[in-house]
Amino acid sequence: MPDNSTGFRFPAGRRAVAGTLALFVALSLVIAACAGPPEIAVPPADGLAAELDGAESGAAARLGASVRFQTISHGPDAPVAGDAFAGLNNFLAQSFPKVHATLERETVNGHSLLYTWHGCDPERRPILLLAHMDVVPVAPGSESSWERPPFSGDIADGFIWGRGTLDDKVSVLAILEAVERLLADGFAPERTVYLAFGHDEEVDGPEGAAKIASLLAERGVDWNLPSMKAASSHTVSCPASHHRWP
Repeated sequence: MPDNSTGFRFPAGRRAVAGTLALFVALSLVIAACAGPPEIAVPPADGLAAELDGAESGAAARLGASVRFQTISHGPDAPVAGDAFAGLNNFLAQSFPKVHATLERETVNGHSLLYTWHGCDPERRPILLLAHMDVVPVAPGSESSWERPPFSGDIADGFIWGRGTLDDKVSVLAILEAVERLLADGFAPERTVYLAFGHDEEVDGPEGAAKIASLLAERGVDWNLPSMKAASSHTVSCPASHHRWP
């Protein structure tokens, strides 16, 4: 895998595309974090592979499209790429309609995103899934060394190309792909799930992740206590037919 400075790319084919691999990981992470062993029938491997074949190209295309938003963190004192973040945030809303119809979404400090997926049981400890939307700059004068433009988002030669394909838009997209699919399947979590996507991790996150952490602390979300009643007044009823994990 080539270094970022010489044209970073992420494999898109051979059943290991960014969308499929990241989707598997994120689905497993969300389900496992929401609790324990699943009590559902596992579909045959061939059927699962056939199902993911259709999702694979869509997930890869969405990741490629997200790369084209130049959400660059130039430095702690540099202006934020506000238009790029606004474009990316709008793109996410359009690309994951079930997520945005079901979860609460808040913009924190202008550009970071916090999603709240309310669980059925407020007594259970919440979980937090993290990623960041910003990327590092392209070194001036290095453009000719890139095999493809760093923000092309091209899907070519078995790869997805560009900044963010591994660090870290792939995580943002993978988490949202997983939640979108779980919602389509009728899943409702027992515990509350937070998705936090910062906008300045590449410069240590003082205006993104730190502000999200402060906001959650102000709301009384305590990750070390079994109760989070103080954090939410929402009551969520889990449908009897939904996939259930403890």
